[in-house]
Amino acid sequence: MKLQTIHDGRVLATSGRSIRLEFDRVREPTDDRRADGGLEIERTLGPGTDGGSDDGPPADWIAATGPLREERSRRLPVPASAGIGYRLKTTPPFRSLVTAATGRFPAVNVWSIDDDALLASADRWLFHSDDGGRRWDIVETLPDSSAPMGVLPSAVCPNDGSVYLGEYPLDGDATPRVLESADGRTWSTAVELEGVRHVHSVRTDPYTGELWVTTGDADSECAIGRLRDGTFSVVGGGDQSWRAVELAFTPDAVLWGVDSVYTERKAIRKLPRDRFGDADPTPETVHDVSSSVYYAETITVDGELWVLFSTAMEAGADSTGPESQSVHSDRAAVVAASSASNFTDWHELLAYRKRTVPADRLNPRGLVPKANAYVYLESDPSRGVFVNPYNTDRDDGAIRFIPKRAFASFS
Repeated sequence: MKLQTIHDGRVLATSGRSIRLEFDRVREPTDDRRADGGLEIERTLGPGTDGGSDDGPPADWIAATGPLREERSRRLPVPASAGIGYRLKTTPPFRSLVTAATGRFPAVNVWSIDDDALLASADRWLFHSDDGGRRWDIVETLPDSSAPMGVLPSAVCPNDGSVYLGEYPLDGDATPRVLESADGRTWSTAVELEGVRHVHSVRTDPYTGELWVTTGDADSECAIGRLRDGTFSVVGGGDQSWRAVELAFTPDAVLWGVDSVYTERKAIRKLPRDRFGDADPTPETVHDVSSSVYYAETITVDGELWVLFSTAMEAGADSTGPESQSVHSDRAAVVAASSASNFTDWHELLAYRKRTVPADRLNPRGLVPKANAYVYLESDPSRGVFVNPYNTDRDDGAIRFIPKRAFASFS
């Protein structure tokens, strides 16, 4: 399964094109600790083992979601113009034949845009549902070279009554756009982003309401900025240190991790709010990790704000990088720090390696693509943080739950 979103208070995940919704909430134990001192565990859905890192806290603070129910009535349709490639990427048993060789790659995204409405992307199609996923309409066509999942999970964002989406073409020739919609059905161009390959994220600053965008991938294409008056106002960019996927906002700063497989150590950077307007802002490096940083979540626990980042174990070199490059990527992990340390004391909560597949061993001339390993994140302010290892050596496809009480053990 792939963790997608929290919809109407319930975890929503996908298996191929099918939607799965949580129908039992996490059953919190009445006694927080077992007799042996560990936190009570509820098993996760699917195969897996408790997977903390060797250097991090023990894994037994991880609980499970409630059961997730698959309803055949909640399934993305097959577009009339879709070829066999769409089914190979999204639909069992065809998809299983492909992923057995390549590893599991994400091919569907779903976002909750209000209590009833869902938005989804797959391949080059954008879908909308106003009844929780029972009926879907195709509402927009994305660039022909879009990624298998259409856009990145971090590239859709509700903001001030509208929804925004950042396109993710891969061919380097298309000009990506940030699209805007008042209802999730009718879309228009909010801004065209000349000189960048694609959009990594579109996110709302919860403290100001401003819309932020990150782009990549070559040095000149890397930028972090804000959408203002129909233009992309760049805060910083121009090299790999500004190559970010998802941002994390705090009352005093914005944080991100570097997404660059050929950079030996990937910095987690923090830029104070009073430096946003500088002509040449200099972020502070508060931590570094060994693999590219992708996704971010925040959660407040006992008055302290926690920032979580997840990294990806990437399967190969970066096509936009230098001709001579080394791949520096050894784990898909989750790291976290809190405002109590001013985000300087980081903890590795989970770590996985990429699942091994035939294409890793036998792949003449590199013709068979290989999938990365990820950890997807979703936070629920009242419950905790959900984590979803994907294409990993263990817990692959499981959805795990870190209850809020567990964060006290990291302080």
